[in-house]
Amino acid sequence: MIKPVLLIRADNNDVDEAALAKLGIPSFIDPYLEIKVAEDPTEGEDLLSLLVSSDNPIWLLATSVNALKFWARIVGEDRLRAAFSTRTNVKFAAVGEATAEALRKMDGRNVFIPNQATGKSLADALVAMSASGHALIPGGNLAMKTLPLTLISAGWQVSKAIVYTTSPVEKEPKSAPLIKDGEISAILFRSPSAVRALTHFVPNPAIPLICAGATTAQALEDQGLTAGAISPGPSAQVVASTIYSILC
Repeated sequence: MIKPVLLIRADNNDVDEAALAKLGIPSFIDPYLEIKVAEDPTEGEDLLSLLVSSDNPIWLLATSVNALKFWARIVGEDRLRAAFSTRTNVKFAAVGEATAEALRKMDGRNVFIPNQATGKSLADALVAMSASGHALIPGGNLAMKTLPLTLISAGWQVSKAIVYTTSPVEKEPKSAPLIKDGEISAILFRSPSAVRALTHFVPNPAIPLICAGATTAQALEDQGLTAGAISPGPSAQVVASTIYSILC
């Protein structure tokens, strides 16, 4: 009998849970992270003002569904939708398909997605399209710096806003002893912040560590750990298939 796979991100674990269940793999949801809207709304409001008032072409870059969700919570979803729909010289890009779909639902029109679901791939693709530009990037306090730094080094203007904060939960999760006792078959990581949160409570987990992308796998390496598998795509179905190939 397969022991459960541990799902530790702050929310939306039910999607992975359902995909794993279809393959006959049990899972255990136990968030090691908590996400909150940014206490200071200033950056989110300023980014919206730039989006509305700029006369120059702009790229709106969404790196996660949370970035859009919490930005809308700060400025109001109606205001954000109106800004998206009324500006004709704004182009939209997203790191992955799930984030692109969230943009489309907010009237993001056509959304560009890079070949690989990483900030570096998105930045490289944008630079290849244009030697300069202005990018607006809402994100979290732990957002990877590769995307903005790559654009800036290529001559782009970048305006960022922290619209949410991510941090480890305060109390040790109930699954931490289960990892140490071998009651968990694998752990799924969907972000570098999830890696840091897990290792905060369990520094050296001796079970398969599954990453939903190369950026997260690199975060594992930075902690002195090795990914047991790296999913070729971030969708719940692809990730579940990757886990199945390791455990079954």
